[in-house]
Amino acid sequence: MANPLSVTFFARSMTGFAQKTAEIDGFSIVLTLKSVNGKGLDISVKIPSQDFQTLETYIKDRIKSSLARGTVLVSIDLKQTKDIKNMDVGFLENIIKDLKETCQMLNINLTDDKIFDIAMETYKTSQEKDEEKKERIKDTITMLFEQALKEFMESKEKEGEFLIKDIKSRVELLEEYLSKAKESFKEYENASKEKIIEKAKSLSLEEQNPIVVNELMLLLQKLDISEEISRIENHLNHILDIISSEQIEKGKKIEFVAQELHREITTMSNKVPELSRIAVNMKYETDKIKQQSANLE
Repeated sequence: MANPLSVTFFARSMTGFAQKTAEIDGFSIVLTLKSVNGKGLDISVKIPSQDFQTLETYIKDRIKSSLARGTVLVSIDLKQTKDIKNMDVGFLENIIKDLKETCQMLNINLTDDKIFDIAMETYKTSQEKDEEKKERIKDTITMLFEQALKEFMESKEKEGEFLIKDIKSRVELLEEYLSKAKESFKEYENASKEKIIEKAKSLSLEEQNPIVVNELMLLLQKLDISEEISRIENHLNHILDIISSEQIEKGKKIEFVAQELHREITTMSNKVPELSRIAVNMKYETDKIKQQSANLE
């Protein structure tokens, strides 16, 4: 079977998380970047307002250039942190007055709390019209994103290393189980031959008798699992080759090979039911490989 790998090229988990925070010009910024499993690459960016629309394109392009698949969510939370004592109370008061008059004209009933919330949002919007301030906030968000992306990728690679180690350990277990299956099969095959020969002797038939020879040939054909064993060995080697290669989307490729591996194990145990106990263990490890590969990018 395959030798242990001395070099393993990068593999990333599809799950990752990073969060960065900052305060600037009376605003707090919380940028969260996280991802979960996905068949393709799906990116969602939650921006604080249309003033920062260009950031969405920038963030999506950066993620597309860094990831192959996964469901990625970027959330940018922008809140005003200035104490209300430092606000322009007169300006806020005028906003509230205008809102109340508008409600009366339109015959709309709003609670004082709701009017205050709308007034605060209006006040906040008016304060954000300072273009220089918006540019500073935008630059800070961009900086936070780059920091978060670096940390995010590192977390994915660290988790990916763990997944790859786990898959390799399960391949090694499968190699051990396959070796046991070969030994058990040989014992069973020999025992089955002996039974035919013993039965022939009881009927006073020589081992070279055509009837006995035919029975032995039929037995060997029925029990022939050499092709299945060879394919299982090839699939295990293929998984290790994928791990050690520089190719991307290792997860998809390993998952496909694991499906084929599971099929060959099933065929082997169907041909020789006496190997079913070993086959159950092999299927369990194969299913685990499939599960872990589904978490790989």
